[in-house]
Amino acid sequence: MHIQANQSLQPYNTFHIDVKTQYLVEISNQSDIPILRSDIKLASLPWFVLGDGSNVLFTHDIQGITVRCGYRKIRVMKEDNESVWLSVGAGISWHEFVRHTVENGYWGLENLALIPGTVGAAPVQNIGAYGAEARDTITRVQTLNLMTGERQEFRNADCQFGYRTSIFKQTYRNQLLVHRVTFKLKKLPFGHPDLTYEPLQAALSDIPKEALTPQKIFDAVVDIRKQRLPDPNVYGNAGSFFKNPIVSAEYFERLIEKFPQMPHHQLLDHTYKIPAGWLIEQAGWKGKRHGQAAVSEQHALVLINLGGATGEEILELAHMIQEDVNQKFGIYLEPEVTII
Repeated sequence: MHIQANQSLQPYNTFHIDVKTQYLVEISNQSDIPILRSDIKLASLPWFVLGDGSNVLFTHDIQGITVRCGYRKIRVMKEDNESVWLSVGAGISWHEFVRHTVENGYWGLENLALIPGTVGAAPVQNIGAYGAEARDTITRVQTLNLMTGERQEFRNADCQFGYRTSIFKQTYRNQLLVHRVTFKLKKLPFGHPDLTYEPLQAALSDIPKEALTPQKIFDAVVDIRKQRLPDPNVYGNAGSFFKNPIVSAEYFERLIEKFPQMPHHQLLDHTYKIPAGWLIEQAGWKGKRHGQAAVSEQHALVLINLGGATGEEILELAHMIQEDVNQKFGIYLEPEVTII
């Protein structure tokens, strides 16, 4: 357990916003929490959970304790001829964990390569990309209660997974620290590629489907993401800033009549998902800037820090985009990023 006072959070958020936290604590073991709570001053402060800050926009300093998970072990819990169950420490880098799985020939996470953040953030956000979501492979999530240190385990069905959300992001936000996550993955001969995302399918079209491996899909996903999305180490960003909106069939018919070129995807409940990036680009915001904040020229769904931007600047830019998209399309874009 490590405690630091008056610590900058700039290294711990991918927007690289320079805010400070009163205390920064890394928790590795269950026993760390009762020890911290035994300190009257620390126990009286608000506690805020942070991973690698890949889905957070800070707009002010944190008055209280910022808690990070320091547990970084991977264990094989069980396996059979077809599958393997891995228990993974929440403090491990998500991309490095995905790399570990494909190097071992496991199917299931290859489509989620190069997503920034930690393993602990995967169930909180129900991260997803290129046709896959974290909930597809998560079997259990083990958490620590930040008041008592008590362990609490959630099966997949208990997690209330939704589009970029979960029970950990809603009901138990800043109450539970994700400590370990268990994934069920398929071994090499028994899994199969998920090529529902058309650009990924196109990138691998010259390889026979039976010759595809998790490593080949991993490599293709990494290449696509590098081409489409700005590197947060160059221009601070949190990936997709807004969720793709979902509209009713009735409203979709009105929209498609007015905007016949509008891309869309019909869902099982007959509603329609519309790409937020397309809406932002049509509203004229791609590549535009506001102070040191801007809309990426690579992808209109990504807001970037050109260098030295404040969280307030980025949030003001987001509000202007929301207003223009709403005025043009009658659609309110909901942030995917958590705004602090």
